[in-house]
Amino acid sequence: MPAPETLRHLAGIYARSDDPWDHASSAYEREKHAETIKAAGPGRLRHAVEIGCGNGVLAERLAPRCERLTVVECIPVAAAMARARLARFGHVTVIEGDASVFPAGAPDLVVLSEMLYFLQPDEIASLAETIDARAAPRCRVVSVNWLGATDETLGGREAADLIAHHLGRWARARHCFPAYLMDVFELPDGACSDRCLSRPRAG
Repeated sequence: MPAPETLRHLAGIYARSDDPWDHASSAYEREKHAETIKAAGPGRLRHAVEIGCGNGVLAERLAPRCERLTVVECIPVAAAMARARLARFGHVTVIEGDASVFPAGAPDLVVLSEMLYFLQPDEIASLAETIDARAAPRCRVVSVNWLGATDETLGGREAADLIAHHLGRWARARHCFPAYLMDVFELPDGACSDRCLSRPRAG
């Protein structure tokens, strides 16, 4: 859960604008979202999960790829915006809550887009543990982290490296863009609780 002052700040931002970071109109955001969706891999997604969906723009772009999509957002006004934006998709569910409110089921995609640096290190560890326990075979986790100043406990690279550490049994590919890092983790088919994948090297 973001710190109380961060929650107040984000709630205020969303109260003033329904798209404070121009997710719907910015070419940069469209390209980043396209890279995120591409990283999900080919084909249909049985059940995708996005934690920290904001106003739902990325989810709106991801929804056509999914048989089922569940998104989670901790800022009430942003969750309401996402619910309105995604209302036309009967297979999309919006949950108001923080990262600990992980949806039921076994996802084959988990998207963590520019939200990890709002968490504390122990919360990232807990989220990774939950993903590791719930994931479907060959699940992918796409972690996107901005490299600019965050004014939070963690910077983007620190948050990226923490989730990589805690998903250490997953295969990882790191993609470096000018303003952000994208890590794609994959759980091999048939993997079990004693997986023997090598720990990812530091990025």
